[in-house]
Amino acid sequence: MEQEKQPFGFSSLILKIIACVLMTLDHVALLFLPSPAVLSVGPYYILRAIGKIAFPIFAFLAVEGVYHTKNIKGYLLRLLIGALLIDLFGYIISFSTGISIASNPIIGNAFMDLFLGVLLVYLLKRKDWYSLFAILPFLYALFSEVEIHEYYGTLFKADWGFFSICLFALFFLARELGDYYLKKKALREGLEENTYLLLDSNKYHKILSVFALVTIELVFYLIFRLDNTSFLLPNQFVPLGTYSTLALLFILLYNGKRGFSSKFLQFSFYAYYPLHVFILGIISLFVGTLASVL
Repeated sequence: MEQEKQPFGFSSLILKIIACVLMTLDHVALLFLPSPAVLSVGPYYILRAIGKIAFPIFAFLAVEGVYHTKNIKGYLLRLLIGALLIDLFGYIISFSTGISIASNPIIGNAFMDLFLGVLLVYLLKRKDWYSLFAILPFLYALFSEVEIHEYYGTLFKADWGFFSICLFALFFLARELGDYYLKKKALREGLEENTYLLLDSNKYHKILSVFALVTIELVFYLIFRLDNTSFLLPNQFVPLGTYSTLALLFILLYNGKRGFSSKFLQFSFYAYYPLHVFILGIISLFVGTLASVL
């Protein structure tokens, strides 16, 4: 039997591996390299800029996951547990060492952003009265940018904050618009509604998602240009965060396939984030950024 030819590009498995590598580089710089008072091109700048590419890839794949998962509650629960475990680890470090919560880079992590984003997309996707609760992840993300105390920092904890929830909203809109267009196109041509969804959905989803990514990056850059002290901006969004726009290259290379999958592999991806943060965080207490603020 002739083997089925694999489509060109990266499967979601490969994209997750790439994003994990990029994310790890970001965390290595964050926890081991001193942040210069004035950012200039150097090891810290380069590693953190490269690492910022990871989050939009994770967000794009998370939206894909909402549309394909058979157990959305389990999906949300895994993300929430990961977020809480990492923050708990950060709080333990702060309480045991005296490092302020506001200056502890471990507290407020991307797992919380992913949880909020997936919850938002799930609620909006329902298109019923439950969708009204989509305001809650928006409010959490907004107040994750509001500092309430010099020691404690922001009221709620997240990594990308309001930027991430807006990104998820536009990724959702991009997917819905793509599906709507393809369904209407099929009906106009007298075909079954899902005809073009089966043929062209991935192409439209990723092109519109790239447009959404570029749009939200430009909006937040405009916010920076108008008021670079705005609480809506993620930390060091300009220049470091804007490098996340380069994630569009990887999104465009997504081939719509899941790739090899197993329960062990799925668990490994969820476990990797907290485990590598735990390991890097403990080492950083002795020879890294955390040690320098003790």
